[in-house]
Amino acid sequence: MRFSTFTSTICGLSLLSTSSATPLPQGTGTGADSCATKELTTTTWTDLKIDDFLKSWAASNVTATTTNNVQSLASSFGAPNFFCGLDNFCNAGQPCLPVELPAWYAMVAIQNWNSYMNSINTAITFASSIASLTLPSIVSDFYPKPKDNVTPLITASKIFTTALGVIPFTGAVSTAASAVSGSVSFLAGRIKPPTETNLFVKWSDVAASLATVVSDYQAAVSTSLKATLDAKVDDSGNGILGVLSGGGFLGIAQNFTQADLQSKVTDSINIYAIGLVLQAQGVFVYRYPSGCTEEYYAELCVDKADGSGKAGYSLIKSDGNSNAELQDDTAKLLLEKYGFTKDMIFTGPAGCFDANGKKQLVDPFTDALPLDKTSQCLFNLQVCGREETGWDSKKGIVDNCRDNQGLAI
Repeated sequence: MRFSTFTSTICGLSLLSTSSATPLPQGTGTGADSCATKELTTTTWTDLKIDDFLKSWAASNVTATTTNNVQSLASSFGAPNFFCGLDNFCNAGQPCLPVELPAWYAMVAIQNWNSYMNSINTAITFASSIASLTLPSIVSDFYPKPKDNVTPLITASKIFTTALGVIPFTGAVSTAASAVSGSVSFLAGRIKPPTETNLFVKWSDVAASLATVVSDYQAAVSTSLKATLDAKVDDSGNGILGVLSGGGFLGIAQNFTQADLQSKVTDSINIYAIGLVLQAQGVFVYRYPSGCTEEYYAELCVDKADGSGKAGYSLIKSDGNSNAELQDDTAKLLLEKYGFTKDMIFTGPAGCFDANGKKQLVDPFTDALPLDKTSQCLFNLQVCGREETGWDSKKGIVDNCRDNQGLAI
């Protein structure tokens, strides 16, 4: 395996390592003939029982210190100058020079973990750039008089985690379910994205909200990285052996650009954000059993299952005085500018409502958004129906939906 000076381009910015050798393994994963190595894969990690090796080695050869126990582990392998951290790119070097096998595989995995954490720390700002490309225009199009105390800021953190979730431990940016799931689980479990309790998205100043998330998220990365560096290597909570367990960080990393991330996540982020903006204004889907004509963008007629006619859906908002206003301009924008279909606008939220026991605005995406833009509940609005329990024929749509069906409108 040959190592060379490393230049990484992440989301459009170039980062030159201060190390004289690459912080990421390069080449084919094959060592010199005098120290032949196996492929850098989780299979190799498992076959060589490296988890067991590390546990045994740490118990017998590593003396715990108050800080930087990862360096202590490396020193026990014969590499005392192996220093990881933010903006520090520790390097495993050549196999057997000086670290012997199988310890060298662990050094490569630690190197990749450190590079991954640095990439995440940098890519947080680029996740903000991706969001800032479209969120201001979404607010301008759909929320001309925004309120800043409605949407929890944690929803913005979820958007960031979505973008960061396509960054793999090693290899190329991927939307494969297993890769994304592994990355998101690591972000949620090890880095612990900020929850921003009691803070709200400033729709009137989206950039300020994004800046808050950037600061908090990067602080979480720094805290997580330092906690692992300093923890006893076999600590059950933060120790490096737990991070490396299973060999997920054994591999050959690849560079990525902003375009790589943006092309994977933009559709899902936009669809989700538009739903948030409309929710903040109390826009909702009203469905009714008969009388549909579909004369407007903000209406959809569907054949009833029993063949007795057409049921209808309308996109509605209260005018503030209990009058229902058809949101035709909003629906037209969704259809013509943002590529929505009427099913996405109407039957999508209704389907989410029905599938979740008729609970309003269920968000099943705990840590990050799905990358499939057709996923149920990604675009979500409150739903009210004339055939739902408690409908009072003496009241209008808004009063029924608010007073009898509990909509926050």
